[in-house]
Amino acid sequence: MSVELQSMVPQLPAAQLNISINVSATLNVTAYTAKRKANVFVLNRIGTGLFGAEPQLVVTDKVICWRVPIFLSTASQGRRGQVGQIDIDAQTGEVLAGDNTLKEISDHAERLADHTAL
Repeated sequence: MSVELQSMVPQLPAAQLNISINVSATLNVTAYTAKRKANVFVLNRIGTGLFGAEPQLVVTDKVICWRVPIFLSTASQGRRGQVGQIDIDAQTGEVLAGDNTLKEISDHAERLADHTAL
């Protein structure tokens, strides 16, 4: 979600702006659990060679989630690069990734693997 603030900012060379946002929620899923869920999900749905890194807590207009970056790793070259991300609902633990997200991750991983092959 984004909010356009331009219309609310005075048209002066310099202006003081103070924005306060308050969000209250119960997080039932830890960052560690979200990372594990993402790892199991990509392993079961895409295959080996992919792993989740440290999640970031993200607040969207619909949900509070852990955003887990997904990386490609090979036995011969180690960590190659990020190929996508998987969101895990921080309240319910639901994996918020559909078929399009999985295809994008898989496609990026294939391109990266092909690009770095010897």
